[in-house]
Amino acid sequence: MATLSTGYIIVGAYADKLRRTLFAQLSDKLRNKEMDSKEIARAAAEVNQHLFDILVNELKLDKGDVVRIRIDYDMVDNSIRWKYDSLRIEAFRRVPEEEITSILSRKLAST
Repeated sequence: MATLSTGYIIVGAYADKLRRTLFAQLSDKLRNKEMDSKEIARAAAEVNQHLFDILVNELKLDKGDVVRIRIDYDMVDNSIRWKYDSLRIEAFRRVPEEEITSILSRKLAST
């Protein structure tokens, strides 16, 4: 079993980061012709479809919010099988600069 982890990444770039990370983890298998690049692309697309629904449609995260995604997977007959029960998402919402500036001005004016 292997684990894919995107590290901290903005929501607008998670899909590309996940795909690049998966290709990097499996680069030896690609080089040795043990695996087809189409299978890696297929698996990345599969999990990204689920993640898009969760991040955008359910959690309503914006492109500038930050996430870290981790999920385990197994290799079965040169095919990637995601272990969806291991999926972990950490999400951090971006606070608009105007809101921060307003709060800072108000707090600093009272000191």
